[in-house]
Amino acid sequence: MKIAISRGTKIFLTGWLVYSLHFATDISREHYPAFSLAERGTLRVDPYLGLHPDLFEVPGRGAFINNNPGASIVGGLAYAPARPLVDLAVGAAARHRPTTDHDATYRDDRPMRREFFRRVRDRGLDVRFGLAAGVIQLLGFAPLCAAALVCMFSLLVRLGFSERQATGLALLYGFGTPVFFRAAFLNHNLLVAHALLFAFALLQAPGGRLASRARLFAAGGVVGSGLLCDYAGSVPVVALGSYTLARLRALLPWRSALVRMLWMVAGAALPVGGLLVYQQWAFGNPFLPAQYYMPATQFSVEGWKGFDWPSPDLLLRNLFDRRYGFFAFGPLMALAFAAPRLDRPPDAHVGRPERVLAYGLFVALLVFTSANQFDRLQWITGFRMLAPALPLLFLLVADSLVRLPRRLVLAIAGLAVFHSWCIAMVRADAIESVRVVLTQGPRLPWLTSMWRAGDSYLSFLPQTGPQAWPVLLVGAVLLAWVWTRPTPARARGHLGSGLC
Repeated sequence: MKIAISRGTKIFLTGWLVYSLHFATDISREHYPAFSLAERGTLRVDPYLGLHPDLFEVPGRGAFINNNPGASIVGGLAYAPARPLVDLAVGAAARHRPTTDHDATYRDDRPMRREFFRRVRDRGLDVRFGLAAGVIQLLGFAPLCAAALVCMFSLLVRLGFSERQATGLALLYGFGTPVFFRAAFLNHNLLVAHALLFAFALLQAPGGRLASRARLFAAGGVVGSGLLCDYAGSVPVVALGSYTLARLRALLPWRSALVRMLWMVAGAALPVGGLLVYQQWAFGNPFLPAQYYMPATQFSVEGWKGFDWPSPDLLLRNLFDRRYGFFAFGPLMALAFAAPRLDRPPDAHVGRPERVLAYGLFVALLVFTSANQFDRLQWITGFRMLAPALPLLFLLVADSLVRLPRRLVLAIAGLAVFHSWCIAMVRADAIESVRVVLTQGPRLPWLTSMWRAGDSYLSFLPQTGPQAWPVLLVGAVLLAWVWTRPTPARARGHLGSGLC
């Protein structure tokens, strides 16, 4: 007898496996408080000063990162249960480390990456960082991103798409958009996108009914958690709050709508209150962000701590720059603007209020990021700052796709997935990534990093580069097993219905 697996569970397992296999060993600034939280029970990053430009010391208070702590808390909670095993592995590696590390050179054309590897290895943190970041991906970030795909599936079904359509579209959202690229390691921008998606789904009560008080409270708490991850999360908070109030006002008198809206405000107050408590503890003032205290840098002297009037050139780069542009990394998203009619067509699944929300949020985020002068450094890590616009715009993409001929949809989806996969594997710009895959074949970021580290880790890797085919083949076999399992005829309690 074959094991039956619901569609939601299949989507979750697929996302978890693929995102884990494409793990990138990049250590972001959010990793350092995560390491400290799991290893020392604090968000202070004193031991890591000098390893990242966004780590700074506050006199008399300690060292912190130049951002909000939400993503680091997620990472720390995922790392903490596995930390004893990481300690054992690090100890074993230290005992077998050669006295002379003549091969400890990072084979990379980028001098900043070579210098980072040298500093980390000199401090004896290279193995610990790699294992800890891998654990955070495997036990924390990858399953959270996979859960977002399940939520997208459930949301699409609730909006009127068939389960078959919703399955394909949810997978396309996960692997045919910049979500694939950003899901490779702990990232606060994608967490803001996930928070918005979950909160929006909570507001879509079954049958188009008014969202209950419990749903409003939960949606507020979830979207507010995006602000705990990054101050750009304030844009989704305001946008989703305005959308919710407008929907309540359409069904209730003003007084009743405002009273009911307080439930959402109360939910959001929890993570926002947590952020204020953190800022009081870290900096001595609950209302001033980390950017206020960070030492002056190239861009922080422009405007107010790096925020100035929106720059037209930065706006265009956010859209089209091949190193991080929204449409360069996600050309599929152009379909969201293919038919920008706000009056709902007879067969549309997404209504006028939701379209206004999606377009309005995108414009607001674009203006916000174009005013942030630090956005000029986005090329270092690739597309990320417009990530919160992805979930709602994808609903419009889905509405456009289901109107097209099936063969055309398959061609568009195939090209989108291949393009996103190339970027997720190579992690270069949108054009170079495709060229590398076409000329050199598939690769996996973590395997490439180990090869670049020389003979210190995997001496058996060929000098021409790591071969990803064996790992990808194992992954393909596992995915084939998952998707050949029968699907229950009615899976009302499947994984996904409880997420939204």
